[in-house]
Amino acid sequence: MVPSAGASPAPPPRTGAARAAYRFGFAYAGLYCLTSPQVYLALRGGGMGRLQEAADSWAKLWEVRPVRNWMSVRVLGKELGDRFDGGDDPHTWAGQLCWLAGAAAATPVWSVLDRNRTDRAALDKWVRLAARFCLAGQMFSYGAAKAVPLQFQLPPSKLVEPLGDLSPMGLLWAQTGSSKPYQMLLGCAEIAGGLLLIVPRTASLGALVSAAEMAQVLLLNMTFDVPVKVHSFHLLLLSLLLLAPHTPRLAGALLTDRPVPAAVPTDLFRSRRANRIATALQAGAGLWLLGAQLRNDWSFWKNHGGGREKPELYGVWDVTDFSIDGERHPPMTTDGQRWRRVVVDSVDAVAIQHMDDSLDPCMAAIDMNARSVALTKMADPKWQVTFTFERPADDRLILEGDADGYHLRLHLRRRDLGTFPLVGRGFHWVQDNSYLR
Repeated sequence: MVPSAGASPAPPPRTGAARAAYRFGFAYAGLYCLTSPQVYLALRGGGMGRLQEAADSWAKLWEVRPVRNWMSVRVLGKELGDRFDGGDDPHTWAGQLCWLAGAAAATPVWSVLDRNRTDRAALDKWVRLAARFCLAGQMFSYGAAKAVPLQFQLPPSKLVEPLGDLSPMGLLWAQTGSSKPYQMLLGCAEIAGGLLLIVPRTASLGALVSAAEMAQVLLLNMTFDVPVKVHSFHLLLLSLLLLAPHTPRLAGALLTDRPVPAAVPTDLFRSRRANRIATALQAGAGLWLLGAQLRNDWSFWKNHGGGREKPELYGVWDVTDFSIDGERHPPMTTDGQRWRRVVVDSVDAVAIQHMDDSLDPCMAAIDMNARSVALTKMADPKWQVTFTFERPADDRLILEGDADGYHLRLHLRRRDLGTFPLVGRGFHWVQDNSYLR
C-alpha cells in the first residue's frame, strides 16, 4: 500500500530529549531559511517595481552581514569582504556558525517559555508548511536554471581548451552543457519535486523526489569540488526532515508485506472549506514562485545567455599566419608571442589561445560597422588592444593592431564547429566506431 501523499504521522514522541531536538531543529531550519530566502529571490526575479525594491531590502536585512562578520572575526579570524558569491566562502561558513549558535541559544529559552504546552501538533503543521515552501522555492530555482537552459553552457573556447587544464567543476559544467536535453530534463525533475511539495496531498512524494535530486546534486558538488556543498547539504537535510515522519510507513510498504496504516491528516484548519482555500492558496503561491523564476531566467538567457543572437564572428578562428612588426612567426609551440587561435564566444567575450594551448579570456567590443575588435584581458585589465579587421570571405579574417609595443597582423580561418565530435557527432541508435574518437 502506497503512503498517502501529503499526510503526516503524529509529531515525534513527547519526551524531553525529543522536544529539545525538535525545538533546536526548528530554530536552526528557521534561521537557515530566513537567511537564505528563496521568496525574495523570486520577487527580485519577477522584476515587479516596488516589490523588487522591497525584496532587495528584505535580502539585505536577512543577510545579517554584521552578525556574520562578527562571528567570522571572533571564530575564523577573518573579516568578511563586501563580495558574497553564495558558495562555500567565509561568508557562508560564518553563517553556519551563526545558525548553530542561534539555535543553541533559542532552544533552552523556548523550552522554558513553552514548558506547559503538551500538544504541538498545530505548530508542527505550520512548521512543515514553511519548510515545504522553502525547499520548493529552492527546487524551482535550481530547476528553472537548467530547464531554460541557463546554468550549464558550452562556449566555443571550451572546445579547444585542453581537458587537463579544466578544473573538476569546469569539466562537469562542460559535460552537462554539451547536452541541452539532458540539462533540461534535470531541471524538469527538480521543478517536479517543487511542484509536488506545494500541494499538501503530494508533499511527501515531493520530499522523496527532492531528496533523490539533492542527493545527486550533493554528490556532484563533493566529487567535482563545486563550491555549493553547504547549501546543497542543507537542502538534502531539509528534504529528509520532511520525509522522516514517513520513514516507518515507507519501510513497511517497501520491505514487508504487512498492511500499512493510514497517515494522520495534516489539515491546517478544522473547516473543510478553509482547508480547500488553504490548498488553493498554497498551489497558487507555489506556481507564482515558479513563474517568477522561469520568467527571470528566460529573460536572462535571451539577453545574456545562450539564447541571445550570436555575433557574425562567432566561433573558433585558427591563426594561419602571424606577423610581428612584419616578421612572420611559424607555428612553433615554443613561441611565447605567437597566437594559435582567437575564439569568439559572444559579442562581449573573446579568448586568445597561445601556442602552449593556454587561454587568455578577454572582454570584447566588436563593431561590425567600424570593422574593429577591442579586447581587454580579464587577468590584466591594463592590457587593452584594438584591432581593425578585414573579411575577405565568410571564413577568413585579417586582424591588424598594436599590442605589447609591437604591430601584429594575423590571418585567420574559421573552423566549422561541426568538425568537433562533441558538437557534430549527434545521436545514433546503431553503434559505430566514431564513438571511440
